Amino acid sequence: MEQLILNTSLVRKEPAFEVRPCVVEKAIGISHKDFEHLRTHALEDNDLIAKNKDSMWFGADDKYHCLLIYDNEKGDGLLVESEGYDYARYAQYIPQAKIIYENYCQSHQLEQDETEDEEMDMQM
Repeated sequence: MEQLILNTSLVRKEPAFEVRPCVVEKAIGISHKDFEHLRTHALEDNDLIAKNKDSMWFGADDKYHCLLIYDNEKGDGLLVESEGYDYARYAQYIPQAKIIYENYCQSHQLEQDETEDEEMDMQM
């Protein structure tokens, strides 16, 4: 029997799990090789992060606005807010990020289609 495996980091005796909303401003799929390099060298300057600095900031809305970079082949990802730097200054590993993102896109498209159908019905 194949077992479910999640790639994550477990913390020891964590008293609470604090979370803050993170808005995915842009999602980018990259090759497994490039993802592994980013994952294992997160504090090095990265061209992809540098090119997308305008998609990352901490807002007055008390939310992180982030770049989601995911592995096209394996599916895991990194949620990154670089705070204007060229490296992953703030980041979190997200197991199955590609599936999460694709599911979001699919459900968002369905909602959009339903809204368009309602608008068409109202015009008739």
